[in-house]
Amino acid sequence: MMQKLLESKIMQAALEYLKEDDARTLKEHLELVAIPAPSNHEELRAKDMLRRFKELGLEDVHMDEVWNVLGTVKGTLGSPVVMLAGHLDTVFPATVDVTPKIKDGIIYAPGIADDTRALADLLTIIRAIKETGIKPIGDLVFCANVGEEGLGDLRGVKNIFGKENNIDAFVSIDDPLAGSIVNKATGSNRYRFTFIAKGGHSFADFGRPSAIHALGIAIAKIAQFKVPQVPKTTYNVGVIDGGTSVNTIAAKASLLLDIRSDSQEELKRLSVLALKVAQEAVEEENTLRQSEDKVQVQVEQIGDRPSGVQPDDCLIVRIALEATNAVGIEAKIKPSSSTDANVPISLGIPAITVGCGGRSGGIHTEQEWCDPKDAYKGPQKDLLMIMAMVGVEGVQAPMIQKFKR
Repeated sequence: MMQKLLESKIMQAALEYLKEDDARTLKEHLELVAIPAPSNHEELRAKDMLRRFKELGLEDVHMDEVWNVLGTVKGTLGSPVVMLAGHLDTVFPATVDVTPKIKDGIIYAPGIADDTRALADLLTIIRAIKETGIKPIGDLVFCANVGEEGLGDLRGVKNIFGKENNIDAFVSIDDPLAGSIVNKATGSNRYRFTFIAKGGHSFADFGRPSAIHALGIAIAKIAQFKVPQVPKTTYNVGVIDGGTSVNTIAAKASLLLDIRSDSQEELKRLSVLALKVAQEAVEEENTLRQSEDKVQVQVEQIGDRPSGVQPDDCLIVRIALEATNAVGIEAKIKPSSSTDANVPISLGIPAITVGCGGRSGGIHTEQEWCDPKDAYKGPQKDLLMIMAMVGVEGVQAPMIQKFKR
């Protein structure tokens, strides 16, 4: 599929450059991870990536209104357009110490793998293109995006794909296994249910409805939800909060509900059911107490990640499989996941999420680690992949077609 590209002197030079650039890539990796970047507060790291993109000579370098950082390597024809992205944010609050520590060659730091390694990979790939003089046919857009984790709710890619754009394919670097390819998007709807009552003394005001009791009824009903195994669909009440003391009728209580599915239809069905359950819990608690004071519920949707699927043998997956195996990494199509690729996949735009360079573990814990041995192979397969997609002048035509909007 990409034999001419692999055998070309220019691509061989670029792949060798990435290997030789490995030490500098690691240095940048350590510098970037030391910059705190909690979801919805990525400004410091975004500004740093903006500076680096400018210094590398990308065109049209800018930061958009939600702090995504973008820059372009212009192609000779400008089409197709492929975006390669890594997310800026981590799951850790600004209070967590993110200073990297190295022990026996292993780097320990919160966020060292997810997804800071991807940012370092972007930078070395840009250098390889610039230094070896590869001339892409289509445009390559590099993106350090915000809001991938948790309540960031994919706001970075939603902003990109929520307005007019010319992106024909999207690749996110964001998996701890270097050979991973994710082509199916697990969607999620997340809600905060807040129950509000008058409250009072547990003895003197007994008989008034309790916000906590209503919340408990809701959770008991949610726990009885029936879901299919295929498409995989799940639900979870992950956080509850409320109450004042053991002898106080609770005036306020809340829960956070996460619903996930590979099917948009199942997401909608369970979401409708959850909203119904919240109202039923209010009605049952008010009926039980028979008080003039009533409990009420406020429902806030705090997350909305679309779902979608692509065949395992679709073109973008086949390109990724061949590029990954070509550099000596074992390729593996993983089960569905929730990543930045969810948004373009849901729109029908070819999109995948792939693994970072190196090995890593302890993801989303303060013991997160990365082994940088042979980490250059990650950028090698990503460069080979995107160059196959956009084509290389005088070597290979683009493999990705213009997306029909």
